[in-house]
Amino acid sequence: MANRILLLLLGTALLFPIQAQTIHKSYPEPKLTPEIKAIKAERKLFKITASEDVVLPKSVDNSKSMYFPKIISQAGGSCAQASGIGYMFTYEINRMLGRDAKLSADNRFSYLFTWNMLNEGIDQGSFVEDGLNIAKRYGVMTEADYGPSGEYQFRWANSFDKYVNAMHYRAAEILTFKDSIPILKRYLYDAGDGSATGGVLTFSCQSTGWTINNYYDGPSETGYHSLLTKLATEGSHAVTIAGYDDLVTYTDDKGITHTGAFIVVNSWGTYSHDEGRFYLPYDFFRSTSVRSYELSDNLNGVKVKTYDPKVVYKVNIDFSSRDDLSFKMGARTVGSTQTTVNYYSNPIFNFQGGDHPMQGNYLGTSLELALDFSERLPQNEIEQYYLNVYSAFRGKKRGEGQVKSIQVYDYRYGEPRIYSCHEKLPRTLGTGNNIFAIALKPKYIVSTSPYAFQPTDSVTTGDAYLLRTASGKHAKMKVMSYNAQTGQIQLRYSIRKE
Repeated sequence: MANRILLLLLGTALLFPIQAQTIHKSYPEPKLTPEIKAIKAERKLFKITASEDVVLPKSVDNSKSMYFPKIISQAGGSCAQASGIGYMFTYEINRMLGRDAKLSADNRFSYLFTWNMLNEGIDQGSFVEDGLNIAKRYGVMTEADYGPSGEYQFRWANSFDKYVNAMHYRAAEILTFKDSIPILKRYLYDAGDGSATGGVLTFSCQSTGWTINNYYDGPSETGYHSLLTKLATEGSHAVTIAGYDDLVTYTDDKGITHTGAFIVVNSWGTYSHDEGRFYLPYDFFRSTSVRSYELSDNLNGVKVKTYDPKVVYKVNIDFSSRDDLSFKMGARTVGSTQTTVNYYSNPIFNFQGGDHPMQGNYLGTSLELALDFSERLPQNEIEQYYLNVYSAFRGKKRGEGQVKSIQVYDYRYGEPRIYSCHEKLPRTLGTGNNIFAIALKPKYIVSTSPYAFQPTDSVTTGDAYLLRTASGKHAKMKVMSYNAQTGQIQLRYSIRKE
């Protein structure tokens, strides 16, 4: 009798595979700060640009495309970055470049890179748009460059070259979609512009207490066996829509049968649902009784691009609390009479990362980073770059440390031109502004004997002369100061481009 029961159980397991379901921590919705509201307001409403007379197939599954990465098992509350960067941004970059995301970690983008810039150094959630804003204004590091990270290390990568590599992959536009089923399906099919392959989408919902039938055996073209049948009531979560299936059926609690569902890819590993995927019936988006915090009525997409940085700061810093620091860049042009310098920040390294050493929790205090100044370059010729490392006491302990070196890399002329900070470094950081100057052309002090050099009375500080150099080029020479008793004269020069 016992053997018959065992055989019956084994037969049932073969018919209905039992999938291990991991219980995930419930996270509250992230804080909707003014900065996040501004990022959300910049999103562009998606519009179809190709012919609208397109007959859609019964199903589309972009999660099976070579552009889609492996299923993610997210760290902590990183679902928004796993969905927006790990899945969607990775997919769109590979779709644009025609690369296989599963082939190499060089073709996948690290959701931990953006999450650890946004989570304040603690295990908490973030917004998809916040990560896409980093992708738009800075770039995203690949999994190969970022490497592995412990969940509670909140690690920042330590490499100028890796940060410069990240700058090459950007978001061009952050898209927003209303929950129009035909428009969403069209985007999944051909991105609304006639592309051979469609895009993917992200959205937010609640996940603690949702009901998913992992034994769905109804109609479908795509063949998954997990179907969401009831929305959750708490626990903020972000997931990805990678396709749709018009044949899937769902019967609601009133006994009414509805047809059609989106294919959702979760970030809880392959052991969740059906290889990490489940069906989400169209009806939940159509129902007026569903509230926006249960299932968002705004979805996100992204357009991507490659990008070549022009001018990048290389900063080597040793500091005990990265949350206390903000890095701002500026420049002064030749002949500028402006008394103050305008400073600009990047969306990362800006009072971020929590009260940890520069590399992360229990990690090193020394970090080599890169700051992109390309989009803030002034029109006129630059005489001097500036870096303001602003230090403010923000955490439980006051950070201490120093700037060890600063260089500016100018990539506009083939091989990079490298300019170094000429003041004595390392320099200990004080509270508030810490200004560093990086001159493109050094100021020379020329000392002569007062008997050998006897300028006329008409030569005074501020006089400028046009000279011809030994190579035949013209140079402008300006007297900055002259001491008639010591014979010391300070000159500044600039060579005119011929």
